[in-house]
Amino acid sequence: MNTIQGIEVFTEVFPVRIAEMPKLFAYSLAVKGGDLSTIGGKLSYRFRRKFPGHWVWTGNRLLTDNPQDSAEIMKVVEELWHEQGDIFRSLHEVKQDSACQPTSQMVADFVARGLFADIDGQLRQLLSSKVQDLGSARIERAYETRGWVINGKPAVSISVSSHVIHKQDLKTYFTNSCQKPEDLLGVFVRDKTSTLKGEIVEVAGEMKAHRTRLLAFTQREEMQETIENAPDDEPVLSVKAGRQLYDYPVSALQIIVRTMDYSRFGINAKKALQLLRIEPGQRSRFVGEIAAVAKKGNLILDGYNSRSFPSLFFDRNNVGFEPRLGFGGNHIEEYQENKLLRCLHDYGLYRRSDQFKGDSPIRVGIINALNSGNLSKFWSQIENELQRLSFHMQMIGTERVQRISRSALEQSVGKLQEAKPHIVVGFLPDEYDEDEEEWGAYHHFKSLTVGRGIASQVVYESTLSRQYAVANIVLGVLGKTGNIPFVLAQPLPYADLVVGIDIARVQKRHLAGTMNATAITRIYFSSGEFLRYVIHDAPLEGETIPANFLQSLFPANEFKDKRVVVHRDGYFRGDEKRVLIDWGKQIGAQFYLVEVIKEGSPRLYAASGGKISQQLKGTAFKVSDTEALLVSSLPPFGDATPKPLRMRTEAPFTIEQAIHSILNMTLLHYGSLRPPRLPVTIHYSDRIAYLALKGIKPKDLEGNIPFWL
Repeated sequence: MNTIQGIEVFTEVFPVRIAEMPKLFAYSLAVKGGDLSTIGGKLSYRFRRKFPGHWVWTGNRLLTDNPQDSAEIMKVVEELWHEQGDIFRSLHEVKQDSACQPTSQMVADFVARGLFADIDGQLRQLLSSKVQDLGSARIERAYETRGWVINGKPAVSISVSSHVIHKQDLKTYFTNSCQKPEDLLGVFVRDKTSTLKGEIVEVAGEMKAHRTRLLAFTQREEMQETIENAPDDEPVLSVKAGRQLYDYPVSALQIIVRTMDYSRFGINAKKALQLLRIEPGQRSRFVGEIAAVAKKGNLILDGYNSRSFPSLFFDRNNVGFEPRLGFGGNHIEEYQENKLLRCLHDYGLYRRSDQFKGDSPIRVGIINALNSGNLSKFWSQIENELQRLSFHMQMIGTERVQRISRSALEQSVGKLQEAKPHIVVGFLPDEYDEDEEEWGAYHHFKSLTVGRGIASQVVYESTLSRQYAVANIVLGVLGKTGNIPFVLAQPLPYADLVVGIDIARVQKRHLAGTMNATAITRIYFSSGEFLRYVIHDAPLEGETIPANFLQSLFPANEFKDKRVVVHRDGYFRGDEKRVLIDWGKQIGAQFYLVEVIKEGSPRLYAASGGKISQQLKGTAFKVSDTEALLVSSLPPFGDATPKPLRMRTEAPFTIEQAIHSILNMTLLHYGSLRPPRLPVTIHYSDRIAYLALKGIKPKDLEGNIPFWL
C-alpha cells in the first residue's frame, strides 16, 4: 500500500547502514547464581571506560568492535570482584565466543547504544538550540535511540521527548528553599552526567559516610570530581529509577519538574503545557535533524515510509475495522463521538442496569479542583440530559480542592465515600501527558477512587467549553455505573470471549526470594458487552507464576471449548504463554495471546500536500508477521503526536486480527474525555494491580461494574 487515503506515512525508524558496520566480536559470561542481565549491563559500562572501541550488552553477550586480550579483560573483572563484590562475585569468567553470529537485534542494539555514542555530543548540542524559557524553569528536548528488527533487518528508532528542568540545580534549591534533607523526598531528578532519572525516595546519610563507596561505583570523571569535591556534610540521596535505587550527593542532581510539581516550583502550568507539546511537523523536523547527523556518520539510511516500503503499512480498512455500534432495539449506527448521545435519545441504551430501574437515582459526588468555582450551570445540563434518557440523579455532595495534592484529593474522596456514591466526578485543571508514568492529578484521583471500588469521571477544565463535553460526561456516568449504552455492531468473528489481564509482582520485604502477585482479569463477550472482573492474589516463590495460579484466571467451567482473545498489559513473562496454551488444550479452549506494550514505541506521521500532521486512527507499521506499531487513538490535542501501541502475537492469530481486536475494544470506553489509547480490556489494569499489591482494593474482588473506566 503506497498511501492511506492519499496520505504518505513515515516513521521514526531507520534501517541500519549494514555496509558500513564494523566487524563485531562477542563475549560470553560464565555466571553462577547472579543476575546475568545486571552483571552484563554493568560490565559493558566498565569496559567502555577501560577499553577502546564500543561495548554493548545485548542478546546475553558482550558485543564489541575492538576485542581485547583475555588477560586484560580478567584484570577488570578482578577489580570489580573487589569493588562491587555483591554484584560480581557470581561472575566466574568472560571469554570470547567465536561461534556467535550477531543477530539482527544485536546489530541494531550495537548501533543504537554503541555507535550513536560517537555523535552524542553533536546531538546534544543540536537539541540545546530547542530549549524554551519558562521563567524559573526551561523546557529541554532529549533524544533516545533504540534497536529494532524490521522485517528481519536491523534498524534504529530516534525519538524526542520534553522535560521541564528547574534553572536551579538540586543543591541550590535545597540551600535556598529547604529546612532539612527530608524536604527533598518526592522530588523528581536526573543525574547531571547521564540520562538516569528518578524520584528521591530516601535520605541515605552524609557524604563523609558514603564517599569511598560512591567513588568505587563510578568511572565517570565528572561524577568522580563531584563526589570528591562534595563537603562531608552534604546529603546523600537515594533515587529510585525503575526498580533500582541509586545513591547520589545532592550536588550531582538536577530537578525535573513534573506536572504535579508545577505549583511547588512556581511554574505557569498553562504555558508549560503549550510548550511541552510538540506538534507533528516540528517533532518530525527534530527527528530529521538528528537523523541527518547519523546519516552523515554512516549509521543509518532513510527512514521507513509507505512510499518505499508499502507492504509494511496498512490502515483500518486493511484489517476490516468498521467502527459501528449497536444501541437499544438492535439499532446499528456508525461510531461518531459527537452523535452518540443523539443515538441514545433515538434508540435508548443497549441495556439498563437493574439498580436504576424505576425511580432509583444515580448518586453522584463532585470534586471541584478548578479556580472557576461555580459549576452549577454546567452540571444542570448534565442532569437535564440524564432526565431525557429517563435517569434520575441525586447529588450527594461537592468537595472543593484549593490546592491539588494526593492528600487533599484523598480527603475529599473519603468524605464523599461515606455517602455511598455510584460515581464521583472530578473537575481538574488540564494536564500534559507526554510521560504516562508520571502521576499527576488524574492518576492520583483515579487511583483513589479505583482503590475504593468507586466509579469516577474526570472532566478537564478545557473541555467545559467544548460542544460535546456534556454528551461525553453523560455517557461516562451511564457506562461507568453498570449500564451498557452500546456494544459492537458485529461480534468479533474469531472469538467468543475477550479477556484483559495484568499481573503485577512485588518483592516481600522480610522473606528473601519470595514475592506477592496480583492479577486482574476482565472478561467481555465478543460483542464487547462486559461480563465481569476478577482480582486474584497469590504468594510466589521466585518470579515464576505457578501454573495453577494462571489456570485459576481461566476456570474450565467458563472457558471450556471457547475461543479466547487475551490482551496482556505488557509482556508475558517466563513460561506464562506456554502454561496458558497447554491449559487451553486441556479444556478444549483456544487462547489467542496478544501483548500490548504502551511505552517505547516510535511515532508514525502523516504527510499530505507538503504538510505533516497526526496520523489516522488505525494506521499501523508492520514490524514483522507477528508484531506491529498501531495508532489506536488520537490524543486530545490537535497539536500533539499520537503515541502508537506496540503489539505482539503469534500464529495462528494474525497481527491483523490482533489489531482488529484492539481497535474495536477502544470504542467501548464510555464517555472518555481523553480518547483512550488502550482497549477497555486493559485500560488502567496495571494501576489496579499495583494498588492491590499495596492493599488498596475494591471491597468486591469480583463484580460486573467497570469502576476503573
